[in-house]
Amino acid sequence: MFLAGIDEAGYGPLVGPLAVGWSLFHVPDPETDLWRICARSTVRRPERPRQERRLWVDDSKRVHSGPLGRRRLERTVAAFRALTAAPEAAGLEAWLSEPPAPSSRWLRTAPWLRRCAGPLCPSVAAERAQLDAGLLDQDLGRGGCAVAGFGARAVPAAEWNALTAEHGKAGGLFLVVAEVLRHLLRRAGVAPLRIECDRHGARRSYRQALERALAPDRLLVHAEERSSSLYTLEFGRQQVQIRFAEGADGRRFPVALASLAAKQTRERLMDLWNAWFASRLPGIRPTKGYASDGKRWLAEAGPRLSELGLEEAQVRRYR
Repeated sequence: MFLAGIDEAGYGPLVGPLAVGWSLFHVPDPETDLWRICARSTVRRPERPRQERRLWVDDSKRVHSGPLGRRRLERTVAAFRALTAAPEAAGLEAWLSEPPAPSSRWLRTAPWLRRCAGPLCPSVAAERAQLDAGLLDQDLGRGGCAVAGFGARAVPAAEWNALTAEHGKAGGLFLVVAEVLRHLLRRAGVAPLRIECDRHGARRSYRQALERALAPDRLLVHAEERSSSLYTLEFGRQQVQIRFAEGADGRRFPVALASLAAKQTRERLMDLWNAWFASRLPGIRPTKGYASDGKRWLAEAGPRLSELGLEEAQVRRYR
């Protein structure tokens, strides 16, 4: 059977993309504890972070924190990517182009995204990624598990604005998540599948949204509570269980890994963003796009967008 996780990064910024990450594993049982199985190669919350040599798999906010955060994030993402892609497909361009990818209309609307050259994880040497991947593969193999897929769906600001204008912020996010859900269903074929998702805000009921997006033959509601919402969807011979749970990115290995995929995707796209604007607006400081720093960046760059041939909707998130 398959066990999957989904999580997003970049839901709240004022500028830049959203990303929805996903991971997919072959497992012997839906309750498989991948942290336990991968205990030699991965760690959840190390007691001595600076001395830790294993890969961190946890909520991306924890992994990415502090001066060593970006390096930790990239090392984990690079290792799992090495398990699912050939070395020649290890770059950012290939990562962004794999299903469920945005249409070229959106990905190439922004000039900084027209050529996504370079590695997905610049700070990690290929040899290091292969070594880490080998240790991971050994752990997973001993537990009867394997990585079946790993990726992220990027949502450039212009696409996000179009989605939220028509469907609202929560509706826009679910539409992107639904693309990932359909992708996971295709990857699993007729095998049983459990999908763990981080809850979207305070939302409890996903029944109607799941029925519209996935059109199952039958949908059973097991729980719609404050902490989690659990459903079983039937598609012919296949049964799919989907759970949306609060804090799943810190409690479920596949969701934690998905959060890292989403975070690294947004980080790399913001690298391209900042490099493009720095080359055209000397003196402008880079931004992550959040809160007051996003406002600062918009105040600096906003008045000059037209001379760069840009529309505000290409950079500013309206919702």
